[in-house]
Amino acid sequence: MLTKSDFLDFRHCAKSFWLKSHRRDAVDWPSPSAFDRKIMADGYAVEREVHRYIAARPDAELYQPQRVFQTDDLFARADLVKILEDGAIELFEIKSSTSIKVTSDQDHITDAAFQVLAARRTGVTVSAAHLVHVNADYVRKGDVDPPSLLIFANVTAEVEARLTVLEGEIGEALALLALDAIDENGCSCVYFGSPNNRCAAFAHFNPVIPEPSIYLLPLISAKKVALFHAEGRLALSDIAASELTPTQLPVHASALQGKPVINVAGIRSFLDQLVWPLHFYDYESFAAAVPRSDGHRPHQQMPVQYSLHILHENGDLEHCEFLTTEHGKQRTLIEHMQARIQPYGTMVSWYKTFECGCNTRMASLHPDKSAFLLDLNDRTIDLMDPVKTDYVDIGFKGSTSIKKVLPILCPALQYDEHAVHDGGGAMEAWLRMVETGDPQEKAQLASELIAYCTLDTLAMVEIYRALRQVI
Repeated sequence: MLTKSDFLDFRHCAKSFWLKSHRRDAVDWPSPSAFDRKIMADGYAVEREVHRYIAARPDAELYQPQRVFQTDDLFARADLVKILEDGAIELFEIKSSTSIKVTSDQDHITDAAFQVLAARRTGVTVSAAHLVHVNADYVRKGDVDPPSLLIFANVTAEVEARLTVLEGEIGEALALLALDAIDENGCSCVYFGSPNNRCAAFAHFNPVIPEPSIYLLPLISAKKVALFHAEGRLALSDIAASELTPTQLPVHASALQGKPVINVAGIRSFLDQLVWPLHFYDYESFAAAVPRSDGHRPHQQMPVQYSLHILHENGDLEHCEFLTTEHGKQRTLIEHMQARIQPYGTMVSWYKTFECGCNTRMASLHPDKSAFLLDLNDRTIDLMDPVKTDYVDIGFKGSTSIKKVLPILCPALQYDEHAVHDGGGAMEAWLRMVETGDPQEKAQLASELIAYCTLDTLAMVEIYRALRQVI
């Protein structure tokens, strides 16, 4: 029997889909990540608002949530259906996004089409298909207002146009599912440029990928990957420099030389622009599909925590941090920062687009604080920049994430994999901390959040020192 989740797995990697169905113990399949769990929680929250909206309608009795459609080979559970007088139905798929997604990662039209097809195969007439998502322009004021929060989009025409192709793909998935054995040499994920897009069974199907490989080249196109794969050239040593982009060249050179490629002049130029004292700062934020606080929009990232290390020219280092314990406490956080950040000196972040975006959103939320926050933006530089072009090490694995850079430049500092150690986990942990009634759990989560955010800014200090040592 094929569920919608199964079908989406098939579309991503057919062989992985088969292996998961027939030989599940062959691979240690990952559990949902903290970010995955956050997405699911957002979905449930939006669904609750849809039910509130429907319950207030005069025709509420015509709506039925979680209706199951099952045949011998298909299983679907619709988020919501409306039963019409003639027995036909209108089908509603509920999404937590702010728009209808039609990408390789998320294809809401295909989601709805699968539900429609499964319903029709049970003999039910589906007269219309709708996608429900949240309104990106909605601003919460007081209690959540479902009619303003939700957008109901009729996608019947788009779904009908997709059905013929979908039926063929479902037939292929069912035929594959019926096989007792497949060729387990290689899977389609070898054509993805980024390792992040690989299936969980990639190593099972592709056990002999040379290291370092072409997959470490930043922003490598699918066309290039297909060409190199067809020619059997997956090792970086098999690739000529003339075949690469300027961004990829340092990574390639580092792999061949077995050492970092360093542009001392570029690093010096970057560091020379900094003004003492240096303020290394980092936010952890929270966002929800259904805004939790007045003035917030759906999925609007708002800081709930910050860490700040201030490095003075004489080498003195001081640290401060602040963790909110309630929703909507951005003003308190801002005022805590105002009392500690000096009116001069460079602000240093890692991927400054995020920190500057947070400052801009908080300035909009609290206009009387905008001068302070926008000044932070003017003073913020991105410590990630020099490791993109001027200090490139194959040990970074083609990434400029601080989680990849830190172990190479500053191996003495490590993130604790058994505690909060990434942004998705921090968001989930903060929400649990706010909502739990267990004082011990609250204290433990607060401790982990503070340790994680503190390490983010200390990591920047040490990476800065490592770059300074280079010159």
